Amino acid sequence: MAGALLSAIVERLGSLISSEFKLTVTVKEEVQKLQTKFRTIQAVLNDAEKRQLKEEAVKLWLDKLEGVSYEIDDVLDEWNTVMIKAEIEKQQKEFEEEEKAETSTAKKRKVWPLTPNFNFSVPNLFQHRDIAHKIKDLNEKLDEINKEKEMYGFELSRAIEEVVERPKTTSYVDVSEILGRDKVKNDLVKALLGKGTEKDKHPHVISLVGMGGIGKTTLAQLAYNDQEVQAHFEIKVWVCVSDPFDQCKVAKEILESIEHRSSNLTALQSLLDRICDKIRGKKFFLVFDDVWTEDFAMWKPFRDALKNCGSQSSRILVTTRKDQVAKMMESANTIKLEDLSEEDCWLVFSKIAFFDKDCQQCEQLEDFGKQISKKCKGLPLAAKTLGSLMRFKKSKEEWRNVLSNNLWELEDVERGLFAPLLLSYFDLSSPLKQCFS
Repeated sequence: MAGALLSAIVERLGSLISSEFKLTVTVKEEVQKLQTKFRTIQAVLNDAEKRQLKEEAVKLWLDKLEGVSYEIDDVLDEWNTVMIKAEIEKQQKEFEEEEKAETSTAKKRKVWPLTPNFNFSVPNLFQHRDIAHKIKDLNEKLDEINKEKEMYGFELSRAIEEVVERPKTTSYVDVSEILGRDKVKNDLVKALLGKGTEKDKHPHVISLVGMGGIGKTTLAQLAYNDQEVQAHFEIKVWVCVSDPFDQCKVAKEILESIEHRSSNLTALQSLLDRICDKIRGKKFFLVFDDVWTEDFAMWKPFRDALKNCGSQSSRILVTTRKDQVAKMMESANTIKLEDLSEEDCWLVFSKIAFFDKDCQQCEQLEDFGKQISKKCKGLPLAAKTLGSLMRFKKSKEEWRNVLSNNLWELEDVERGLFAPLLLSYFDLSSPLKQCFS
């Protein structure tokens, strides 16, 4: 993702401009030009990154942009090294002069600071000229890239993070359509129905952890709709938490789900008070689906309130992509979802892809289907997405074309898989985002 790299570069350039480093007028002007050009490119980067999947020329343009960005990153590293070296040499010289000036009786042992103070770093004129020359050359390269940008007619758009919508989930699911999770589903149901003891942490939290598209929500839906689970708990609530974690919104949804009507309460305290009144002494089953926040302070009011309400056999089920979330919510049991087996992945794919096809068509297309299914790498979301893509393709030629194609270039696959996986990408820190560029 070029976006992560460009964001980091713009931030570094801004820091250099606003820092107390003594830049010459020429260097400062060149750095400001670079920052302005990068910001202009950032405005169209969303459209460019989408189009590179289908337009080779756009991909080459992005590759060129990325190359210049890395060159600029290297120059900034070089400049920082020069500043650090100059400051260290300056402090070392001052330290030596002070030692010489002190008398033997008044001499005090001094410690040379390990962390340099950059406020007075003054690289020599040659170094200034060298850095200015390099930045000027890079500005010229970026000028060419900026001019080429106009050829593609990129659309100005919001940041790509705003484009990807977080899906809202419900507890409803067609159980007959779900394949490949029987064992883990049975284990989860047993954990939900197990009797609590005085030694167990209360509330008793179970977490389902796994990457996007692995089937966490589907498994939670299966357990939620299990007949034994439905009969076991007196109160059942499903809340799609997502990100950001809005405490009042979550509490309001829990209360409205219990009361089956809207509530005019808005304060967190009042909402939690009412929830406790409703579940006191009862066995409740609460699902927090799609939790992202690792901030314990956000979860603590719910934990403390629920600790004093409900019976020992109550359960909270959490689905999350993060191990840290499971730890933060003090899970008594963490279930990590693994990839589907090759056989189960084929079952998921084939049930969708071969729907409404006669036996002869299924037989003719089965070999192609199994090869396409292997490309899913055990990811249920991929099996469903590719199965839906192949459902309306009838001929061997169409299936052969998909098999030989780069699946990531297919629009339906892009739409079905990229959006959910991008949510995990956007949750990374800037340095980690660059690792995926």
